[in-house]
Amino acid sequence: MSTPPGASHFFFPKGRAPLMSWGSDALGVTEDTFEMIKAVTSGITTGAGVAGIHMDDLISWVPVDTPFFDSTARKAAPQGALFAVWQALQNINNTQPDGGVQADYAAPLVNIENQYMYSPFATIGAGGTVSWDALSQGQNYADVLAVDTLQSINQQLISLDIHQLNAQSFALPACPAPTLSPVASGGTIPTATAVYVKCAARSGLNYYRGGSGVASGEATVTTAAASSSVTGFVTAVKGAAAYDWFVGGAAGGEVYYTTTSTNTVTVTFVPTGAQKVPALAGIYNSGNPGPAVPAADSSYQPYWQNGLTASILGDFSASLDQLGLTGTVANLVTPGTGTPQGAYYQSLDGGQLTVSGAAVEQIDAMNRSIYDTYQLTPNRMLVSSQVINDLADAVLDSPQAITWLPIAPDGRDRVTVGGAVAIYLNKTVNGKPITLELQPHLPPGMIVSVVDEVPFPGANIATTLEVETLYDFFRFDYGANRETGVANGGPRYDFEVRSRQAFKNKASALMGVLCNIAPGLS
Repeated sequence: MSTPPGASHFFFPKGRAPLMSWGSDALGVTEDTFEMIKAVTSGITTGAGVAGIHMDDLISWVPVDTPFFDSTARKAAPQGALFAVWQALQNINNTQPDGGVQADYAAPLVNIENQYMYSPFATIGAGGTVSWDALSQGQNYADVLAVDTLQSINQQLISLDIHQLNAQSFALPACPAPTLSPVASGGTIPTATAVYVKCAARSGLNYYRGGSGVASGEATVTTAAASSSVTGFVTAVKGAAAYDWFVGGAAGGEVYYTTTSTNTVTVTFVPTGAQKVPALAGIYNSGNPGPAVPAADSSYQPYWQNGLTASILGDFSASLDQLGLTGTVANLVTPGTGTPQGAYYQSLDGGQLTVSGAAVEQIDAMNRSIYDTYQLTPNRMLVSSQVINDLADAVLDSPQAITWLPIAPDGRDRVTVGGAVAIYLNKTVNGKPITLELQPHLPPGMIVSVVDEVPFPGANIATTLEVETLYDFFRFDYGANRETGVANGGPRYDFEVRSRQAFKNKASALMGVLCNIAPGLS
């Protein structure tokens, strides 16, 4: 009998179709081809064998830790507005007239100083896009649109945490020219080498998202030894979280050298090209070549909100009474250009925390200053991982520290290695506790004291820190779009997750900032 082309040469019982090799119908491969493949195959090994694809669950290594966002109350704004506005009576107790009066005389009038406070509504968003083909490719494994939406929400949460801590709508103060000192050791700079250095200050948001203020003027120094280094120092820029350093061997020839979390640097060589951004915790673009010498100010944006540190350190605008008259409302302005709020601020200028009697001198000084001015204590201290470890070492390495060795129920001694400090006792107010809160989006070398309770008569402050929202976590889907000849220009979903909010700090002058803290203890 004749055999149809491509059919098996085996005989089959009447009424039954030929038994084809597995996959031939789906792949369009004839049985003759399978016979040829089997004829030339000498065996199957793990290196050249047959394997399927087992897809386990889709996982994510994206950390989403947002404790400051989580701890800040959020509420809907009562109406649409450009700004959240409130008024604060200032502390002028030290300017009041004496209350002692003669009989039948009128008592003197008390002094009252009122300050308008403004916080602009700012938009923060994270966008996503998912092509129709990507959806089909992931079907029955993962909902790609849901995955992208969730990751957009995660990045939105991180952005909110970063902005609520670090954003500012006013520029950092100008960075001064560095002061340089040659050191006859510690580096590889040859003798009689002229070293040129510029510096640029980063705001807290710059630390996590890139950018800085304008570069300083140029400083230069000449070495006097064969293996020299150069130390650099700039006067602390109020509000700065880090400093970019640019080094060169000729005037105007500086390139990126490094970024430091303090206002000091040690230059051990003169670079010929941009160096890589160091592995500071969470810093933007770590491991990649650093930026060019900045000529434009990106330390702020007018559409950013004023986060926690900016709300504490910014000056009051000199023209706040112009609300509604000029069409422009200025709340806080660059430190040094307006009226200081009076909040505590101290730079350690690259110094370390100093331990004294199982306490830290710089923290005690801040707590005492806040009490002497406002007769209250901070409730929380926000710290980075660097600072919280240094505080633990400060106490646990101190002779005054007490270590308890727990005993297991079976009677065996089991020593727990390590220790932590979760509460700092404010000795100025007889040991009232201050909770230490680790913040993943607070730059290293910084401590922020937060006051959550203002128990003054008539204070009218239920919550010192809060966010008012015009809309909160709104997903906006864009209309369908078509771009011929462009990658991802085909059928797709385009969307954003957005929030529009105003960050309000109703006790800004009562808080404090320590900065430029070097790692370790002294």
